[in-house]
Amino acid sequence: NFRMKIKDVKFYVILGVLLAACLVSWSHYFRVYTQKDTINIHDFPGQIEGWSAEELPITDEEYAILETRNAFARKYSTPDGKSIVLYIIYSQNNRKVSHPPEVCYTGGGVSVLSHKSFAVPGMENLKFDDERMAKNLPLIINRLMLEQGKAQEVSFYWFKVGDKFTPSYWGQQFLIALKTIVGQKASSAMIRVSTAVNQGDIKKAESNTIEFIRMISPKLFRFLP
Repeated sequence: NFRMKIKDVKFYVILGVLLAACLVSWSHYFRVYTQKDTINIHDFPGQIEGWSAEELPITDEEYAILETRNAFARKYSTPDGKSIVLYIIYSQNNRKVSHPPEVCYTGGGVSVLSHKSFAVPGMENLKFDDERMAKNLPLIINRLMLEQGKAQEVSFYWFKVGDKFTPSYWGQQFLIALKTIVGQKASSAMIRVSTAVNQGDIKKAESNTIEFIRMISPKLFRFLP
């Protein structure tokens, strides 16, 4: 009986230590971070294989909502008339900066006509200098069909945590929590690429956007580590 009591005490001590460790880890995860990023994503290239960027404004109120200034909105264009908008928000420390853009769209009066997961075509046939890109294939992202008044837009978005891409907001949050618990860096980003639909040609808008996504995806590992 005495030996059994000793074993019981050890069991409860170990259980208490594990519970305390879990509490510390989760409190660390849910803490609001105020550390400044050492990575500036504005260094992301403005000239990419024939596409040239024009900075679009982000208001102070929008920066306040994002809880970071490590974000940009850019309009990339080509001489032959292709045009997309790239929006990226990034943080090395604050898990709260990345959220599903549907929240912003609906809040701004934009209707989400459809939302589905989408495997970016043609990625498997490309050669990548960075093997981390190959490990993320197939690249699964979200595809939104948007409408405001008579204007339509195709928008794609996905999340990045460390070396992993995911289309899921909750998948992103899980990866951040897991990395935090094991003591790894948990930088996160949301990448959104959008194109206006001109003259009702959705396929052309989608094709131009996918071309741009295939081009920039490998670069994200360098500029959003």
